[in-house]
Order: sequence, then C-alpha cells, then structure tokens
Amino acid sequence: MYDVEMRKRVIAVIPARLDSARFPAKMIADETGKPLIQYAWEVANVAQCIDEVLIATDSNDIAERIQAFGGNYIMTGVHPNGTSRIAEAVENYDCDLVVNMQGDEPELDPTVIDAAVKAIGNRSMGTACCELLPEEIENENVVKVIVGDDGTAIDFMRKMPKGNAFRHLGLYVYTPAFLQQFILMTATENEVSRRLEQMRAIDNGYTIAVAKVDSQPSGIDTPEQYADFVNRVNLTL
Repeated sequence: MYDVEMRKRVIAVIPARLDSARFPAKMIADETGKPLIQYAWEVANVAQCIDEVLIATDSNDIAERIQAFGGNYIMTGVHPNGTSRIAEAVENYDCDLVVNMQGDEPELDPTVIDAAVKAIGNRSMGTACCELLPEEIENENVVKVIVGDDGTAIDFMRKMPKGNAFRHLGLYVYTPAFLQQFILMTATENEVSRRLEQMRAIDNGYTIAVAKVDSQPSGIDTPEQYADFVNRVNLTL
C-alpha cells in the first residue's frame, strides 16, 4: 500500500514508438477493442501514487489513438530509447518523481507502481522485481537482478548468476534531476555488452532501490504473445 503520509507529486510517463522490430505497430494493436497502449495508461491511472499519466511519442498515429480514448500525450523528437524520450517530455514539468512505464505490459498490477515509488526513499532511482519462474531461469530475454540486504540492486544480468536472483520488472522511478543527468552519462561497457541501460547507473556509483512484489505477467514483445493476451481478454468478457 502506498503511504499517503509521504505524499509526493508523481508523474507516470509511458514512452511509445510505432516501430518495433519483432512486432511493428505494437502500441496500437487493437484486436481486443482497445489499443495496447491504453491498457498501460489504465494501469497507471489506477495506481494510488500517480497524479498524472502522460504518453510520450513521436508518432501521429499513436497520438490519434491516445486522443480517441481520452489520454494525455506529449509529442517528442526521435529518440534512441524510452528513457531519453521521457526526459524530454518531463523536462519542464514540476514533479518530485517520474515513473517510467512500459506500454507493452498491459497486465501489470498497479500496486507494483506504488511499491516502487515507496521503495525509492531518498535515492535517485528505483525499480521492482518478482520471483523468477522455472522457465525464466535460463531465458536470456528475461533480465535478472540480485538484491542486497539493504533493498538495493547489486547487479543486473541476462544469464542466471550463482545464488539467488529475481526477475527484473521493466519499470523505473527517478527524481527529475537524476533523470536529466542520467541521459547525459556515457553508456558504460556493461550497459552495452549486457544490453541493460540500468547498468549505467550502477557503474557510475548510484544505488537503485528495488521493491519486491508478487509475481507479474510478462510483457508483450511478439505477435504470438499478443495473441495469447487477446485470448485472455476474450475469456474474461
């Protein structure tokens, strides 16, 4: 549960681009009757800690769909990744924390957002994790995180390390100042070799708070995963 006594102004931003190597136009796939991006927007709006939800995009097609379901969006320039897109979107926003949400995780529990925001405390960056499923242990598409006794990340990797690790969830919380600083840092060797952007913070000596939460569904990266999601939605209708 989010602690209302520690209330801060928190903005959730969902970066959304039209191109996707494995699933083109994923964000506006709408076989359920709603575009995929709308589910993430709805999840963010349910979280207790969120004051405002924005979608950051450079696509007019995505912007039109956002307008249709009543969401708020900011048009940005072209960016190499979602983090830099979010940094542009919130550069002039007055807030205490920025939540970086993924638009392809339509089944994320909103309490994960609240837990990550609560966990950050006085640190500059936070995230979340859950237990690894047996089939995820050897899957290098599933990012793992080792969490220290103090609740901060020791390391992130794709291969399963020796010892206990958790599945990293693709959600981040930043202070606005750190977010703007982060995008100016040079990519580190670990970031490039592991294809894990969060290693830039670790390698530069910053601590990342990690909230441990209940198991969460995987995100949607492929048309096959989206088809399974559509089936799950249809079963609940």
